[in-house]
Amino acid sequence: MQVSDWRRWCAALLATGALAGCGGDDGDSAPPAAAPDQARADKVLFIGVDGLTYDAMRRGVADNSLPNIGQLTVTRAWTGGVTGAATQQPTLPAPGWATLLTGQWADRHGVRFTVQGEALKTPTLFQRVKSAQPEARTAAAFNSSVLAGLVGGDRDAGYLQALTDCAGGDDCVAAQARDRITEGYDVVVAQFGAPERVASEQGFGGAYDESIRRADAAVGALARQIADRKADHPGEDWLVVVASSHGLGQTGASDGRPFSSNKTILLAANQPALLGGSADDASFDGLWDNNWYALPSAADVTPTLLAHLGALPAAAGYDMAGASLDGSLALRNASARTSTDNKSVTLRWVRVGEPAGDIVISRDGAEIARVPGTAAEYVDENLSFDTEGVHALNYSMSMGSAVSAVRATVAYTKPLPLLASLRTGLTMLFPFEGNVTDVAAGGGAIAPYDGVQAPAYADAGVFGKMFKNDRGADPMGAFKLDYPAGMLDAAQAFTIGFWYQSDGTASDRSIVGNKDYNSGGNPGITIAQWAGPVLYFNLAGGGTRVDINNVKFTPNKPVYIAMTVDKTAKTLTASVYDSELGYSSSTIGTGAVDLGKVAGNFGPHLGLNEDGLGTYGICCAGTKGPYTMYFDDLAFWSRALTDDEVKSLALSGKSVSELFP
Repeated sequence: MQVSDWRRWCAALLATGALAGCGGDDGDSAPPAAAPDQARADKVLFIGVDGLTYDAMRRGVADNSLPNIGQLTVTRAWTGGVTGAATQQPTLPAPGWATLLTGQWADRHGVRFTVQGEALKTPTLFQRVKSAQPEARTAAAFNSSVLAGLVGGDRDAGYLQALTDCAGGDDCVAAQARDRITEGYDVVVAQFGAPERVASEQGFGGAYDESIRRADAAVGALARQIADRKADHPGEDWLVVVASSHGLGQTGASDGRPFSSNKTILLAANQPALLGGSADDASFDGLWDNNWYALPSAADVTPTLLAHLGALPAAAGYDMAGASLDGSLALRNASARTSTDNKSVTLRWVRVGEPAGDIVISRDGAEIARVPGTAAEYVDENLSFDTEGVHALNYSMSMGSAVSAVRATVAYTKPLPLLASLRTGLTMLFPFEGNVTDVAAGGGAIAPYDGVQAPAYADAGVFGKMFKNDRGADPMGAFKLDYPAGMLDAAQAFTIGFWYQSDGTASDRSIVGNKDYNSGGNPGITIAQWAGPVLYFNLAGGGTRVDINNVKFTPNKPVYIAMTVDKTAKTLTASVYDSELGYSSSTIGTGAVDLGKVAGNFGPHLGLNEDGLGTYGICCAGTKGPYTMYFDDLAFWSRALTDDEVKSLALSGKSVSELFP
């Protein structure tokens, strides 16, 4: 929605008497005390108003209760990364601000929680400005101490000359920003937070409306301050951008969920247009839709500010997920997916505007291909590595001044075959190609705990389809793998292996388990997901337990997981292959664990996206409620697999089903 254009912004300044800010004349015939500074200078003011939702802004503009933001060109925008992709991040203040200040999502900037001590892992707006223009002066004032802490490293490194932690005071933020504008700083960032605090404490009511009116008044005051400065420095060209870092839940809380109200933010600027911005709100109201990804995003803020300052990286070395909103063409929503066999990387993007030539594909700063301007995908199959390990590849896609970037990782190992020995001892195998058939015919069967829920499948599986295990809200709405009675008791060793994928947001959730997971000390086994995201491997019996914890994995990408229990050797082995992190395996002794109780107490089955009781995700997990996990090539061996065999499963790029005639 483009509420208005820059002319209305200037009109507001005219009304305050700040005519010089828009090139006007206040009619004062008295000569100035000193000749105005005519030196050309590009400057930016970025204002964040956390808690000001897009819907509240829209209502406030309509009833003229937010007159200052109403003078800007405004559009609906989005945050939170791409849901279900590696870029997904919680819709919370710190991840949102990390994106606003870096042009990156959490897969690059690394901030996923709003807690003190989070650190940015990628260059910020301040660092990029100072690197391009060493004489530039940058400043920031934050209502939130946590957010001020995010850029403390920039201050210490000299990229940020003035940093103020206002510890909850919006008046302090306004005063600091006003002073920095008056002093002629080149980059001024101001974060207001009262609307978010009021919404969280009191919901959307009269107090909330008053808080957003006060924030709007602060925006107007800073606009007048710029106008006052321009009276003496008419050569200065100020870009003003206003945004919110995240949306809010239905009750006003910042709950971090990937719903439309949480992912929707406002983005506004004192420029005539915002590329890809939409005035057609009716097309976007309601549930989240992937078409929204063509809209501007929080990642576009830093590139837009850098473009105004002439500090954007060169196209071949461009490394931000967002793109400048000042132009006629953009390449947005870039993504990269590494193939399971690590032999190729597929790049995708969305074009906004009409193409004007070829799209240039670069890898690590060097051009590797050109595709037609109408293309939306490129597959890089020319990967070559001299050493084993995880390799990071930085891609950019550019067409003229339109540029976007994305990073891919490839875990390279020397090619491995799918070992024929994996057929030995293979008792159950579920490839999940549109069904829950055990192709090994070992007596396994997958069924819902409630006997009602139908299995679902996702097309983008590791080898075709994946089992989309939707854990519903019903206490029994989960699935279980039933196996022949006595199988775990009879086997002197066994291995459970499968491909797994989730968004990594849930904590303390059983992925596979046959015990009551209210205590890891209860008899049985569990592989669980915890916040991080990390994997926990647990085995217990006779009141004694052993654990292998904190095995990291990448969200929204398939990872191979294997758990081996060897009763004879008295060991537990946890193996994980992650295309970004590589392969790891850890073995510990089971000590005094009574391995005769490994089958648990709840019958011959393993809960999937659940524990052995089938109720843990609703009653007792750290993150309760519905949650989706994806499984592929779920297999059970009645023996201990060797490390080479597990690596073969993870790195051959082949399904175990290929071992069957």
